[in-house]
Amino acid sequence: MMKQVKQAALITMIILTMIIAGCSSVAPPKAALEAATAKTMAAESYKMSMTMQLDELELPEAGGVDASMFSPAQVAGIVKDATIKADVAYSSEPMRADVNLEVILPGMMDMKLAVPMIMTEKVMYIQVPSLPMFGIPESIVGKYIQFDLEELAKQEGVDSLNLNVAEQQKMAQDLSAALLKHFDEKTYFSNVKAEEAGLPEGLKVDQVVKFAIDVENYPQTVETIVNKALPEILDILMNNEAYLETAGIEKADLEEVKANLDTNKTELLNLLQNDLKFNVLEVTGGIKDKYLVYQGGKISVQMKDPESGLDGKFGGTFSAQYSELNKKIEFPALPTDALTTDQLAELFGGAAGL
Repeated sequence: MMKQVKQAALITMIILTMIIAGCSSVAPPKAALEAATAKTMAAESYKMSMTMQLDELELPEAGGVDASMFSPAQVAGIVKDATIKADVAYSSEPMRADVNLEVILPGMMDMKLAVPMIMTEKVMYIQVPSLPMFGIPESIVGKYIQFDLEELAKQEGVDSLNLNVAEQQKMAQDLSAALLKHFDEKTYFSNVKAEEAGLPEGLKVDQVVKFAIDVENYPQTVETIVNKALPEILDILMNNEAYLETAGIEKADLEEVKANLDTNKTELLNLLQNDLKFNVLEVTGGIKDKYLVYQGGKISVQMKDPESGLDGKFGGTFSAQYSELNKKIEFPALPTDALTTDQLAELFGGAAGL
């Protein structure tokens, strides 16, 4: 029974984090924000700049860890205060997404890892970064590696790798709406003055709304999710094959969770309220010309297991700004000298003297 409870808790927390992607769909004035979120998610093209800052990270120590591996404390020391930046250009027809990803690790002497990626419907390209400590040959640094998505799917034993961004956006919108329509406006939502919202410099908006979960309203939040939102969300997922594929969830697992939901409800409520919970989740959304053009906020999650004594925390801030919505995106030409995975294996085999 505990297995089912933990499955339900995990699904609930995953869905709750989707507020970050679509929280503004049920904020006052409700009609305006619903329309703005729907309009942005339905955009056929856009550019987005995103930043995530990891401010708090405590990983539980576990017994039996291989001494040759990094300990949880060492991993936390490396990753804590990390900054992740991503600049995205996206078009739905033909499907293409260019992502310039940068990771900055202060715990590794301010190491910067830049990884440009290009995704099309059938092919993904990843540029080889410069990482001397990992023995990557200089001859391939800066070159793109080409991955055939159909071949990768076969290797993973699935029919296809779902990189349908539009489908992912639609799923996030539907699940967010199903979740947040049950939240009390007075408890969770408030209007914010633009000058007090911490918007990016120069960004002009027509309206700013804040959604907030905190220690005081968290018990009510859990009750709302478990008793009202979760059953509806499970139905949405189970009745949509495309969503199941996009989320990588088996229908049978969700059916098991729902079948045991009433029986395990007390355990699930206790688990979410005491052992796996959000201390803070704040999201601020900015609307301009009926588009949701900005989202920013902070998150703090705590996880503990009374039986083992393990305790962990995760916290950080995030922001995302959209531009060029529904405008033509000029993409550079696809790489013509990209290496296949077979060619890459040959290069590394030769370098190792194999």
